[in-house]
Amino acid sequence: MSDKLFVLGAGSMAEAFLRGVIIKKAVDPTNVYVLNRSNSERLQRLRAEYGIQISQNISDARDARVIVLAVKPMDAKSALEPLIPYLHGQVLISFAAGIPIEWLESETRNRAAVVRTMPNLPVAVLNGATALAASKVVSASELAYVRFLLEQVGTVVDLDESLMDAATAFSGSGPGFVCYFLEAMERAAVQLGFDELTARELLLQTVVGTAKTLQDWGLSPHELRRRVTSPNGTTHAGVQIFEQGRMNDIVCEGLKKAANRSTEMGKAYSLEE
Repeated sequence: MSDKLFVLGAGSMAEAFLRGVIIKKAVDPTNVYVLNRSNSERLQRLRAEYGIQISQNISDARDARVIVLAVKPMDAKSALEPLIPYLHGQVLISFAAGIPIEWLESETRNRAAVVRTMPNLPVAVLNGATALAASKVVSASELAYVRFLLEQVGTVVDLDESLMDAATAFSGSGPGFVCYFLEAMERAAVQLGFDELTARELLLQTVVGTAKTLQDWGLSPHELRRRVTSPNGTTHAGVQIFEQGRMNDIVCEGLKKAANRSTEMGKAYSLEE
């Protein structure tokens, strides 16, 4: 079977995926074809930087092992329509946020094995988290290959599709929520007397180091926090303020609101009357 990849779209998510699979040598760049409706300059840059092939016609998808839909949700329908004549059961990986498998199958007339994904921003630096839900027609070997490709840009978690809206809120929007908290930390550091550059340097390393500690030691956030929280110490004093402000409840409410919004946005692609 050919290992040819056909990528529809050349935006930031497409480039992150290409960077990962090519830099880590998961695919040969000469087997990667990218088609974009506009912005030929971007395609030229991708070819110069990664060695990919610029597709001249959507018929290049005919002999692809995997087709990647890397367009904005609003452009998914127009991107898929001309693809239909060249589909004969290939795997279709969708990066289009909020679009359900059922809709993608309908739009491709059930001629593709659909895998819905929700990658987050850190895939751009090959340290992302991607939630994945696959159609029942995707074989075990096909799913393993898809997972292998996506693992080149970070961690991959298989989910039931019913959890994809929650994944959108938790890991998709997660970097934004983390940054919101870090913004507050940075402002507080400046109020404590640090200059902005020093505050950010300490802040970033604290975050990176804490995440690595959790990974390397195999601890839950609760357990690590317990270890660094001495009775009546500095961490304990700060956590008390967070608890008084109902921080746990606020975070939970924020994630639920984000998940509900993802569900609302996905209704535009519902096949139900």
